[in-house]
Amino acid sequence: MPAETEPAPAVDAIAAPNSNPARIHLYRPQNQLGDLLLTVPAIRSIRERFPRAHIVLVVGRQNADAVLGQPWADEIRVVDTRNFLGVMRAGWRDLARAAARRGGGPDLAVYFTTVSYSRSSALLVRWSGARERIGFDPARYGERDAAGLTRVAAPPGQGARGGRVATPMLGPNPGPEAAPIHQSEWSLLLARAAGAGVRPEPPYYIPDRALLARSPEGAVYLHPGAGKPHNRWPADRFAEVARELTERGRSVWWLEGPQDPGTVDQAARALGFSLPVVRGETIPMLAARFQRASLYVGNDTGPLHLAGAVGCPAVGIYGWTDPAEWRPVGRCVRSVRAMDHKLESISSRDVLNVALPLLEEDRCAVV
Repeated sequence: MPAETEPAPAVDAIAAPNSNPARIHLYRPQNQLGDLLLTVPAIRSIRERFPRAHIVLVVGRQNADAVLGQPWADEIRVVDTRNFLGVMRAGWRDLARAAARRGGGPDLAVYFTTVSYSRSSALLVRWSGARERIGFDPARYGERDAAGLTRVAAPPGQGARGGRVATPMLGPNPGPEAAPIHQSEWSLLLARAAGAGVRPEPPYYIPDRALLARSPEGAVYLHPGAGKPHNRWPADRFAEVARELTERGRSVWWLEGPQDPGTVDQAARALGFSLPVVRGETIPMLAARFQRASLYVGNDTGPLHLAGAVGCPAVGIYGWTDPAEWRPVGRCVRSVRAMDHKLESISSRDVLNVALPLLEEDRCAVV
């Protein structure tokens, strides 16, 4: 644990630094695909605000493909924050770079966090040697400042208290009096503190053209799984959606990821006849499929966010998580959630009533 330092000054989220940084490091190394994609509007905002800066994006190994090859950064550094030795090695490399470079480390580092605080990621921010380090107050997570922040970004309507920022806790249940703030907006608050923060227009992922040529046009993808079992809508409801879409002449495909094996088999048994299945696809190939698709329907999990990011018409099905906070960023995204916040209370007709109009909207047509 690093030594305690004086609290960083609290800053209003729209305050801009008094510099034009030439080197910027952006940190989002946690491994959740959806969380990384929800940060892309802020990353792009910083890119567009500082077009001449050399931007380094630090991400987790598991989901690096969500940003590799994208134009949002000049350099992608991949770390495994689940392996502390790997974090130490990455930190040592940063310290060595800062020592060897004239002027030291980067001018600016931004530490993006959502509902959790990673000490190892925060240490990477500290070890970057950045002259200015911006992030949210770690006290909101019950943590000390491992990143050595020089500026603490304050959410809207919140002021400083004792050098720190009085802010509501992040998460799916912010409290009965707190209006939910979308997770992409939290990241944009940090971008504004860095002098950027204007939300760019979608898309938020640009598929590889060569992969687009290998993807079927107009397919409908249904994803009955999720890495978290309590995020899974009942498989028989997915089967009912598949049956109606098939009867309407749509080309329906099942989708299954490495964290939800067996979920397609459950839905297929309930359906009673076979449909093509996509398993073990890479993030870039999935993105290409989704951009050519006519519809995606799935639970609150990573591929839903990828579909939204590329502009695919997408329907997310939510239970305990609130789509007001967690829906994907994109132009053709819709959400379904029961009043009692239970997945079992959502019928197949509830989902179809949202999905079918998306198939007819001109602005959501396959391009």
